[in-house]
Amino acid sequence: MTKHQDIGTQAGSKLLYDLQGAAALLSMTPGALRDLCYKGRGPVVTKVGRRTFFYIDDLIAFIRLHREVPLR
Repeated sequence: MTKHQDIGTQAGSKLLYDLQGAAALLSMTPGALRDLCYKGRGPVVTKVGRRTFFYIDDLIAFIRLHREVPLR
């Protein structure tokens, strides 16, 4: 079992996701993800030429950072 399976079967073996793919994995619209990144509150982006991608480990880190532990 790889650490990428934390996201589930959607992740597969891809390492980089475009805006639409990353937004789908995070269950948000591409516009909402773009806005978070523009404001500096989104996941880390990876630039390849002019294209913007999201590395799977950065998406996982973003998810873990925003988890809330329930109060007991």
